[in-house]
Amino acid sequence: MKQWYKNRKKDHFYQLAQKNDLISRAYYKLEEIDKKHQIIKKSSKVLDIGCCPGGWTQYVLNKSGNQSVVGVDILPIEKKFNDNFIFYNFDLNEFEKISEVFISKNYCFDVIISDIAPNTSGNQFLDQANSYNLSFLSFQFIKSFLKKGGFFLVKNFQGEDTEQLFKEIKFQFNKAMYVKPNASDKKSKEIYILGLEKK
Repeated sequence: MKQWYKNRKKDHFYQLAQKNDLISRAYYKLEEIDKKHQIIKKSSKVLDIGCCPGGWTQYVLNKSGNQSVVGVDILPIEKKFNDNFIFYNFDLNEFEKISEVFISKNYCFDVIISDIAPNTSGNQFLDQANSYNLSFLSFQFIKSFLKKGGFFLVKNFQGEDTEQLFKEIKFQFNKAMYVKPNASDKKSKEIYILGLEKK
């Protein structure tokens, strides 16, 4: 772990995030994907699942326009954003409870993003299984809370379940693809699945 932190501090995107006073290097992952596929538009209503520590939320709110973000995470978020950000401290396994709140608020989003990841154990198969479960829980939100024509972006640690997740997402969208932004660690198993235009 000490070696991982040493390597991370030498990372170009880590240093860039520090220089620009950004929460995390994850900011640049979403920035690259958005610039290429234009998923965050002016006044987009965005759901950020697993939003802590806030790198993706920061990108959405920094972008010109009047975007708003609803964030959900089991961890509390320390960063204070503007009034266009609302945070809910929930475990994704409490999906029914979250749904009740979202329905009461009449939430319907243009974009759902999820950079969620499990606490890694060092066991590749266990980590990939846990990643799949979290990615699939994120996917559950699109059925009730993503507008027709909306976009979905989720992280997954590549494993034997990844292709099944991709097929599930592809079925709900006009187009789906794998993306790996430059800010992703090249040695990492992380991959992103992007669904374009919900059916």
